[in-house]
Amino acid sequence: MRVHIRQTGLEYDGFIRIERADLAFEKFSGEMSGAVRRYRYHRGDVAAVMIYDSGQDRVLLIRQFRYAVHARTGDGWLIECVAGIQEKGEAIETVARREVLEETGLKLAGLELLAEYFPSPGGCSDKIHLFLGTLQDPEASLGVHGVAQEEEDIQACWVPLSQALEMSRAGRIQDAKTLIGLHMLESRLRRPSAPCDLAD
Repeated sequence: MRVHIRQTGLEYDGFIRIERADLAFEKFSGEMSGAVRRYRYHRGDVAAVMIYDSGQDRVLLIRQFRYAVHARTGDGWLIECVAGIQEKGEAIETVARREVLEETGLKLAGLELLAEYFPSPGGCSDKIHLFLGTLQDPEASLGVHGVAQEEEDIQACWVPLSQALEMSRAGRIQDAKTLIGLHMLESRLRRPSAPCDLAD
């Protein structure tokens, strides 16, 4: 279907980029729409990793402060899976491995793409690349990690999969990528034809 972009402009260029576009698009009737103005913001694609330990049927989740959530709810400490933003020229699998090391202190053994999706397509062009991952040493000790220069303070902990799923259903996990990852993992494990063996 056709899209006629008449003019674009940059509204803001900082931690995020906000772009303005004046355009017309083809309707399902085949006619072109009238002139409309749309905005999109872009920060960068994200690699997210749902880390699973099949030996003990548990997932590795993190907890960190998110100002945007704090501003909305008054409680900004969110439970999430590991995730991070792709840098220019960086392979998305490299982002996944880097972020797991930075946020948990551990190294991935296996990595498999579960899904790619747009979390907020009404205004954001960033894509989430959601992976299922296993660790080289799931018995290694955990603690608080993060990039010191960015003042990150990230607590990592193992959670039984059944407990994490219950937390998601009870509203204790409110991060979209984590909810999607948990329920995709649950669905995968219910299929006997899809073993979860991700070792390289």
